[in-house]
Amino acid sequence: MIRFDGSGAWRRGLSQFATNAAVKGADLALQIPRVRDFFLDKLITRLSVSYEQRESDREQLANQRWFAEHLRPFLHRLLDERPAAARAILRFLGTWIQDVHRRSDARVDGAVTPCTVVIEPTDRCNFNCPGCYARSTADGCDLSFEQLGDIVEQVIDMGVTLVTLSGGEPFLRERADRTLTRLARRFDRQGFLVYTNGSLIDEAIADRLAEVGNVFPAISVEGFEHQTDARRGAGVAHATRQVRRRLADRGVMCGFSATVTRENCEAICSDDFIDMRIDEGDMFGWFFLMMPIGRAPRADLMVTPDQRAMLRETIRRWRREDRPIFLGDFWNDGPLVGGCIAGGRYYFHIYANGDISPCVFAPVACGNILDIVRGDSDYASLDDFVRRNPVFRGFRDEQRKITDRNRPCLLVDHPNAFRRVARFDCCRRAKNFPDGYVDGEIGRTIDRAAAAWKQKAAALPPLVGPAGAGRYDPQALRRETVASP
Repeated sequence: MIRFDGSGAWRRGLSQFATNAAVKGADLALQIPRVRDFFLDKLITRLSVSYEQRESDREQLANQRWFAEHLRPFLHRLLDERPAAARAILRFLGTWIQDVHRRSDARVDGAVTPCTVVIEPTDRCNFNCPGCYARSTADGCDLSFEQLGDIVEQVIDMGVTLVTLSGGEPFLRERADRTLTRLARRFDRQGFLVYTNGSLIDEAIADRLAEVGNVFPAISVEGFEHQTDARRGAGVAHATRQVRRRLADRGVMCGFSATVTRENCEAICSDDFIDMRIDEGDMFGWFFLMMPIGRAPRADLMVTPDQRAMLRETIRRWRREDRPIFLGDFWNDGPLVGGCIAGGRYYFHIYANGDISPCVFAPVACGNILDIVRGDSDYASLDDFVRRNPVFRGFRDEQRKITDRNRPCLLVDHPNAFRRVARFDCCRRAKNFPDGYVDGEIGRTIDRAAAAWKQKAAALPPLVGPAGAGRYDPQALRRETVASP
């Protein structure tokens, strides 16, 4: 029901009504391309309008509007190739648009409103990849389905739209007790992004994923086939290619996750790589820089400043070329999201033993959700913890000091900021904290990398354009791309 109470609720209600109408119209018209595309355009317009109504930072707003327009090729392809998954995505996008308003209103009252949280259902894994950032093994901890359900309920109340599941290998839990699809059915308006090696997605699991529609596997790749097999095992690339086909045949939306290192950056930045990912059925992709944490980390594999800049420019170009795939660059997309998103600003991390961390790549813990649930904590709820915990507050305080959004990260761009936060009494080492990370050779390597990237970032062009740039003009951007050397 739309309510008019004179405090802005009427505008939220009207926006919700328009968004719901666009979602419903696109869903009903899935088999009629012209009508479907009309409603899809309306939905993307609603996304842009929601940002325009709620974002006061003009630079960030220009970036968000530009990015929203680049969802069109991805969504059109999704509707054409995966209509079953498209229905779930349309529901999810409608929830996301409404949550933009909900989170903005909550922030006015001082709330911390993450839009996602990374949860480990298990830290066990059936692989033993060298350099695993999570330091996963065959043995480890699990969160029960009941505990996971309680955590998801709490984070949705905080504003989370997308629940991210990592590990360990999350599909170990799907095989054991159908944890992933049970969560997806229970919370059917949320999306569940699952980082996985892909090896356990058999015919039965693929059928269940097709039934729920709102679980989106991101299957790890290391570049081309020989690079994936070199790290993950002979035949893994071929096996996961078959998994992608299995999922595509059932209309499940899947994508890839790529860890970029000094050794594979050029391959991952090639057009052949992204074309292969699209040809094999990936609908989205996430890029992460290799972080020297976890099992036997090699700091010498961190990307060079030139490589990080190349990754940034390559993904920017792929977006401008309207390639039909959603792409996220965890570090270089700082301008799109206003800087570092950790510490509860937009997300945080929960380990499989219940430990809570400000970032999935920060190998520290500062509390435990199970203690909170049992009443053995100074915090009344997860929301209370994220608001008041000194480490989380310290992360957000340090974020506010950072003005260069091309260098958003407290871990690799401002390591001394992370060290200041890590000195809080409640901050302790997590299982993937390596020796020398703060004050040893790894720490010194990170310091050198941060200094080199600072110099490189100073010369980078804006990700989109000048602050306050106007609405995205696809024709102008295409002319610019053609004219570029």
